[in-house]
This record gives sequence, C-alpha cells and structure tokens, in this order.
Amino acid sequence: MSHFNRVKYESFILRLSFLFVGQFSLYEGFQDWNRGRADIHPEVAVATLLIYAISLFVIALSLMPDATVFKLKDFSLLPLVLATITSVYVVAEIAYKASYRTDVLAFSQYAAILVTKGLNPYTQDLTPALSMFAVQPSDLTPLSTGSYLATFQYPSLHFLIFVPFVLMGLKDMRWVLVMFELGIIAVLYIKCPENLRPMLILPLYAGSDLMINYTASSVTDMLWVLPLVLVAFTIDKKPALSGVLYGIACAIKQPPWLLAPFIIIYLVRTQHTRETRDKLVRIAKFVGPALGLFFLVNLPFAFSDPLGWLRNIVTPITSNLVILSQGPAVLSQVGLINVGRTFYTLLAIGVLVVLVTNYYVYFSQLRYVVWILPGIILWFSYRALTSYVIYWIPLMLVSLVLWYNSTDYSHNRRRST
Repeated sequence: MSHFNRVKYESFILRLSFLFVGQFSLYEGFQDWNRGRADIHPEVAVATLLIYAISLFVIALSLMPDATVFKLKDFSLLPLVLATITSVYVVAEIAYKASYRTDVLAFSQYAAILVTKGLNPYTQDLTPALSMFAVQPSDLTPLSTGSYLATFQYPSLHFLIFVPFVLMGLKDMRWVLVMFELGIIAVLYIKCPENLRPMLILPLYAGSDLMINYTASSVTDMLWVLPLVLVAFTIDKKPALSGVLYGIACAIKQPPWLLAPFIIIYLVRTQHTRETRDKLVRIAKFVGPALGLFFLVNLPFAFSDPLGWLRNIVTPITSNLVILSQGPAVLSQVGLINVGRTFYTLLAIGVLVVLVTNYYVYFSQLRYVVWILPGIILWFSYRALTSYVIYWIPLMLVSLVLWYNSTDYSHNRRRST
C-alpha cells in the first residue's frame, strides 16, 4: 500500500471513529440527563453539558483537515470516559444511591468488612449485606428450594480487592469497578497499533451494557477481565509473569478457570521446539506461579474451613441454583422441554471437550480465537446470561491486536515507515 493510500485509509478510519464516539456520547449524555434528574442536580447538568460540547466537537472533527484529525486522534477517548464516569455517578449516587443492583457486590463488600474484623466470610451468613446495601428481591440469586443464596460463591480475591477501599472508608465499590474498567481501556489503547487508534476501543461501546450499564448495576466481572488482558499480552515473552496474572484472575472468579486447557495447548503449540522437556519447562513457568498465587490468597480461608471454602467456590457447579439462561437452557426455563441442570452441565462439558480437541488439532487456524471459547462454553450451561459472554470482548480485542501484529501487513508497514 502506498504512503498516500495508507494515510487516506487511516484518516477514513479515524473519521468513522469520531462519528461513532460523538453519536454514542450524545446518546449517553441524554440518558444521564433523564436518569440524573438534571433539573434538580446541577452537577449532572454540568456534566451532560460537557459531554454534549465535547461530543459535538468530536463529530465536527470527522470532517476537518487530515492534519487536525491526526493531531487530535486521541481526543475521542475523552467523551467516552466522561460519559462512562457520569453514567456510573448518576446510577450510583442518584438513581440507586446506597443500593446495589446485584447481591454479588453486596456480598463482596460485606465479606471485605468481615475480613477487617478478623472473620472468615466463607463461614458466615451474608444475609445482612442485603439490607445493608438495599438489594432488591429481584436482584437476588434464587435457589430451587425457594430461598436465596446467602453464602460467598467466589474465590477470596473477589472480596480481598475491596479490603483496602473499605479501610479507606469508601462506601460504594462501583467506583473500584470503574477503576478496573479504565485500566482495561488504557492497556488496550497503549498496546493497540497507533494507526488503529481509537477504532480498537469502539467495540467496547457497541452498546451501553459492557462499559456502562453492567458496571453501574454492580456487576463485578471487570475485576478479572483486567488481569486476563495482561495475561494475553505477556504470555508469549513472559510466561512466569503471565502465570501470576492468570492466578490473580482465577483467584477472583471462576470463568477464567475455563481457559486453563486452552492456555496449556497454546503454550505447547507456540513452543518452537520438538523437545518435550522444553515444553514442560515452559508450562511449568506459567502453571507454577498461577497455582502459587491462587493458593496464596485462598489458603488462609481454606485452612480455616476447607470443606466450607471448597463448597462455596464450586457453588455455580454443585449448588441448587435455578436455571436462568439466554442460551439453550432457556428452552427448559420457559417449559418448552423437560430437562434439568444436569443435562446442561453435561452439554457444557461436551462443548468444552469438543472445543479443546479442535483447538489442539486446528491450532494454527484457531490460535487467536481462544479468548472467546470460555464464553461459548458458558452459553451452553444451565446459567447463561449475557454477562457470561460479553466480558470476553476485551480479550477478543487483545486477540485482534496480537493477530494484527503477527500479519505480513503489519511487518511490511513497520518496514515502510
């Protein structure tokens, strides 16, 4: 591609990005104006005024001269970040002040409080958290017995993350989720090839759910997404560091566990040697730190009550949670077919086996698909919500960056510049 055509192509990409960013931010600003009752909350009025002004400027940028477009290419991040922070503020401080929209965040913060008092959250009834954070009945996790989940069902780092913020006096942990979210944006933007900025970030904002609504509604998955993003960027050159980061992700929530067989295959198939010993050493460099980190943060709680800890962290697999799905299990949920949780659990295991087999056999073709595979597996389980799939999108963007950097076009472009 000639220099002129490349500049024209990159300019067009930037202009499309500006139009998308401006339109999305205008929409979010309008939603904040309505939800935030700007007529009686002057800070919301000021924030939405800024969002509108910056968004209109970004839209205008899409038709300015190339020199201006390239000079201000990073400016498009500003309205997205401002709209995200404003939306979370509106939900957390106005629409649902002192009220969490999920029992997960309520249990996590309450567990962090218990730890500061020297108590083991895995041995405690967490029901007081529901009234402490005004969790509505519709936001609880129902059991097939007719009651609701009242125990902590995740590994310990899921609540240990919040302990420092509890000690600092922070009342609403949604702001911690926003910090992790902004960290993901920063890492993706820094690692993205400069000529593709800010286009890479746009899929995160294809809808309001991933980066705004779920975080504002107290969904905590951003906590494990950030370390996994760093895993993907470090696994090739720094397997030990990548293993530590993977251990962190696994010590936060269970979805990253599903990556384990795929990562082992990745480590084996990307090792350019036929020596089994070298492959085993590379796997050990990753697996050792991962297991070490996972057990380091969980061991104090597991030692206190081994069976209680194990029973709680495998709750999604072994407990009597009701079927709740936007995948195939919805057919049972609405009564169209009469099969239970066991069927969908076996179905998900079967899908896991098929995907692992195919990933090994067709690794050269599927190498960069790895980060969406856990989402596909979870979609077949008896509990399959949109959030179980959508949080793998940042990892898919990492895969796009890695794929792009490995292509002949990317190498040729670097040589030509």
